[in-house]
Amino acid sequence: MTMEGTTTLLAGPECILQRSYPLPDPGPGEVLLETVRANICGSELHIWRGHHPVVTPACVLGHEGVGRVAKLGPGVERDFAGEPLAEGDLVTATYFQICRRCPECQRGDWNLCRNGYQFWGTQADVPPHFHGTFGTHYYVHRDQYLFKVPAGVDLRAAASSNCALSQMVYSVHVSGAAEGDTVLFQGAGGLGLCGIAAARERGARVVVTDVEPSRLEMARAFGAHELVDIGGLAGEAERAEAVIAAAGGAKPDIVIDVTGVPSAFSEGVRLTRAGGRFVSVGNITVGKTCKFDPGLFTRSGVTIVSAIRYHPWFLGRALDFVARHPGYPWGSLLDADYKLSEVDQALRDSADRVVTRASLVMAEGGA
Repeated sequence: MTMEGTTTLLAGPECILQRSYPLPDPGPGEVLLETVRANICGSELHIWRGHHPVVTPACVLGHEGVGRVAKLGPGVERDFAGEPLAEGDLVTATYFQICRRCPECQRGDWNLCRNGYQFWGTQADVPPHFHGTFGTHYYVHRDQYLFKVPAGVDLRAAASSNCALSQMVYSVHVSGAAEGDTVLFQGAGGLGLCGIAAARERGARVVVTDVEPSRLEMARAFGAHELVDIGGLAGEAERAEAVIAAAGGAKPDIVIDVTGVPSAFSEGVRLTRAGGRFVSVGNITVGKTCKFDPGLFTRSGVTIVSAIRYHPWFLGRALDFVARHPGYPWGSLLDADYKLSEVDQALRDSADRVVTRASLVMAEGGA
């Protein structure tokens, strides 16, 4: 008897479908997972609204999550950290692959692999069908980095590791944040909270801005030293004054933007001290623009860094980070659970901000 699983695909802007397909046998070096948890992050909402250049109608949805090994392909005995793998192990994998052969990979720009999305977002009808995490199963290809979840790590945190947490551990790394630096995070959503913890553990003084008081309180729990509610401030000058005051009277050494708001990009560059570093993470939607003063930028000496995806071994670092720092409220990163059959409602509630960060729970034991 052929076993089947269910996956979710994009039918059109803000419209999804679910289909069943036979479960594939993994090929050499590949792994079939039974999905345990999959999260809805901001990127997934961009995709759902039809704003992603790669993930188009008929493509499978979902990239952030954790699963249990259902079947190992020939030759798979260990994860990418050298840990032994067996059926039943909890794991998470990079949602993109590293081909190691393209010019970007050959230069060491692993996060820019031009074949990174060869399988992610593939149309559901294309075997092995289970290309995304919004389904009962997920197929991990040989060039996706896969890591075991360390014992004792909260599965809610593990489910966030292969996107939000890895992205921010990497982003803080490329920011160069060090002990004594003042780091400003523009935004205290899921990305911001992960980044705050990562910067705090590097010894930085962390300032956070947001328009939602509840998110700012969460930022405090994740290690922020100073909170700036910009919701009631009239304009950029007032926001800058509030940030500088919170940062001790000077512009921050580093600014990391996770808002996804184009105007925050230009404002964040202006908020960075002369010779400092600005890291752009949240603005990933192509075609949205903002005003920018290149002369002022040149005179400031600020370095602008783009942090798109991450070097794949940062997934292992992110899992280790959670294991080493259990004192942060990792479980609170997800505040609402939904069944796989409720994915449409989960997307709509996330878009309407009824919930901060939704998670689909597919398998028993996903707590």
